[in-house]
Parts: sequence; C-alpha cells; structure tokens
Amino acid sequence: MSRGKHHPPRPKPANSEGMLIANDLKKDRGWTDTQIKTFLPEPDQTARNPFSRKAAPMKLYALERVEAIEATPEYQKAREASRTRQIAARTRALAKKKEAVAAAQALELTIVPEPWQEMQDKAIAHFNSRLRRSQSPASRNTSKARLDRLTVNYLRHKQTSYEEELKEFKGVVGVGEAYLVVRNRILDLIADTYPQLRDECERQKFEAPELPDGVYLPDSLQLSERVPLLDAVTR
Repeated sequence: MSRGKHHPPRPKPANSEGMLIANDLKKDRGWTDTQIKTFLPEPDQTARNPFSRKAAPMKLYALERVEAIEATPEYQKAREASRTRQIAARTRALAKKKEAVAAAQALELTIVPEPWQEMQDKAIAHFNSRLRRSQSPASRNTSKARLDRLTVNYLRHKQTSYEEELKEFKGVVGVGEAYLVVRNRILDLIADTYPQLRDECERQKFEAPELPDGVYLPDSLQLSERVPLLDAVTR
C-alpha cells in the first residue's frame, strides 16, 4: 500500500527485505496492538533501530508468516470483532459530536452594532496596540483587504460573545467541530451586521482556526473539507 506524497516511506533496518515492523502491520494491514501480542507474540528476528542506537531493537515479522496468520479463522474472527468494536466506538463518537454541534447551533450569539467608521477606528486602534515587530501600523489608508481582515478579527474577539461561548465546550467530545460551528456562526453574524465585510468573513471560514488551549481538530479535517464535513455532522 502506498504511503502517499504526504507520508514518506518509513525507514527500515538494513537487510530487512520481506519483513514487516509493527507500524507496517498497523498502518498498512489493519492490525491492532492486541492482535500483534496474540498472534505474533515473538518476532522472527530483531534489528538495530535505524532512528536511534540507544533505542530497543526493532521487532521484525516475516511477511509470509503474517499472511499465513491472516488466512486463519482465528485471526479473521478477531479482526471482525475488532472492526465491530471500532464501528461502535465511531458511532458513539459521531453521536456525541452531533450533540456538541447541535448545542453550538443553539447558542445565542450577540454583537453590538456600531457606526461603521467608529467601529473600524476601534479595530485599527486595537490592532496597533498589539503590533508585532515585523508588522506595520494600520490606518484608514491601509489596503482594503488588510483593513477588512483586522476589522473582522476585532469584531470576532472583542465585540461579540465569541470567547465566552467557546468555554461551554471545553473537554466535550466534538469540541473541535463545535468550535468551528460557533466561529462560522459568528462570521455570519458579522457579515449580516456589516455587509461590507461579507467577503472577508467567507474567506476566514476556510482559514486554519486559532484554537483555544485543549481544543483540537481531527487530522482528517483539512482546510478544504471543514465546511462540507460540518454540513455532514449537522445533518
């Protein structure tokens, strides 16, 4: 099985042709740690770890032996039982994610409208108060794209209930998805309140989010997949 362009081949010990390491079994052939301990209690050979001389020797398993075990009724029964448990676990996790997303959709989000120029001056002042060394100050003469971006960021973090609402989800299964729902709802609220910022709000939906401490997105939730995946979870 190809590792793909984002996953270069795993280093193998020298002279290990026809042999598999534990990661090969798990990543490429679907074995679990329990199955390895049960059906391959001892390796066919060991070799020096190519990553570190101080590390324990790597265990190598003969491909021929692995294929023979995979053909046995005992292994196939164990594999099917493992798949059943995995499906059940994923079903439970999906249900919890849907609950978190539903709660995020039901949150009452608020924004306090202000006159456009007054609000944008506050956004500029807020941005300039937090300048990094590599950044130049903003002003009314700054490019529209940059002004829109810093204005939306200001509204998200300072003029909405965004930060407080996110605290409701800390430690909840599906918190990453719930976070994106809340963030995108806030962006929609900003766009509805200030239509001139709608394009920037839509653009930010596909940006890598600034996640609070302890909040993580699934590895599979790539930039281009975030909105479609959330649509699937919310159905």
